[in-house]
Amino acid sequence: MLKAHSLKGFKLIIDIYKSTKNGNKYISVPKGTKIAQLELPDSIDPDILTLSPFKTRLEIQPKKAHPALDQDDIIQQIQTNGYAIHEAKIVMTIGTVK
Repeated sequence: MLKAHSLKGFKLIIDIYKSTKNGNKYISVPKGTKIAQLELPDSIDPDILTLSPFKTRLEIQPKKAHPALDQDDIIQQIQTNGYAIHEAKIVMTIGTVK
């Protein structure tokens, strides 16, 4: 199996689905994958079984920073499983005026 981080110029376009039971859980698949036809293991987090489309045609690249996603991990999971289960969040800290 090829390791994503060793592929120069490698890009992957994914579709992201968000759990409707837990808004912090996502599953990403290669663009155009029929999500209902994925063969998921019995041990999968049940929150991932009820989904809503979140983002389509997002291009990700290994070793490229993304504010909300660990792109290398997503690519590795997709190469291994055909899908990636992950979180996506941006943390912002704000202050007050004194």
